[in-house]
Amino acid sequence: MSFESEFNGHWRSRKPHAGVGKHVVGRMSREAALAFPYIEGNPHALRSLIITDHDGVEADRIAELKGLPEPSYVAQNPFTGAGHIVYALADPVCLTDSARRKPMNFLARIESGLTTVLEGDPGYTGPLTKNPFHQQHLPLWGPDTAVYSLRELADGLRELKALPDYKPKRTLTNSGVGRNCWLFDDLRHWAYPRRTSFARADEWEEAVLQRALDRNADRVGEFFTRGPLAAVEVGYIARSVARWTWRNLTPAQEAKKRREWGARMGKASAEKHRIDRDAIRSVSL
Repeated sequence: MSFESEFNGHWRSRKPHAGVGKHVVGRMSREAALAFPYIEGNPHALRSLIITDHDGVEADRIAELKGLPEPSYVAQNPFTGAGHIVYALADPVCLTDSARRKPMNFLARIESGLTTVLEGDPGYTGPLTKNPFHQQHLPLWGPDTAVYSLRELADGLRELKALPDYKPKRTLTNSGVGRNCWLFDDLRHWAYPRRTSFARADEWEEAVLQRALDRNADRVGEFFTRGPLAAVEVGYIARSVARWTWRNLTPAQEAKKRREWGARMGKASAEKHRIDRDAIRSVSL
């Protein structure tokens, strides 16, 4: 069996956008969307399909030529050979879960590596992808087992020495998910010392959202090849940071941390004085 039979289970958009070319028509039912040549590949807050936009002439065979795992499917332009190369994930990655950043950072590294190896367009941002069921595109289906964990894809890239490191200070600028990672890290570090200056949750959420929108426009838009994030994605990230910090960085908790820190410093200072005193005594003797 081919991945064609598995597609609906991995296409997670409940009410997807659809369009003609790069023009988005609007949201609609899944059934209606499949009548259009382009569909929304992933919901804003979830990645279940990793999509690489190959602008060359070998979308159908470049993964094999490069030594990568077989794609779940390729939706190819039958006239030019360009196409969207897609890997389905066994476990989708949530892009708004502030408690689980490691899968998101891991995904950003894989997305960046695949873009490089598959000679993908670093400016491709979605949200639309070629609909493999539309007659405008030539679908090339992988087997129904072509569903991968992040680790399996990472191992394939690692064998090619093409899996980049993730370091917050060295951004993966050709990764769409890398934008989410960078904005989240930047926003949370801004929020930590400022949370206790706000007494109302709604004012705090508004402040975090405004900061996120500003940084998305000024920094993400400037330094990432895929441009700024969509406003709805910025909103997801801002709410995640605002609500986590509101719950976990209350004035009472901060006061407790300061007391504990003061106690630790006091013990460390007392121990240092004791060591110095004993050293002086030993010299005197």
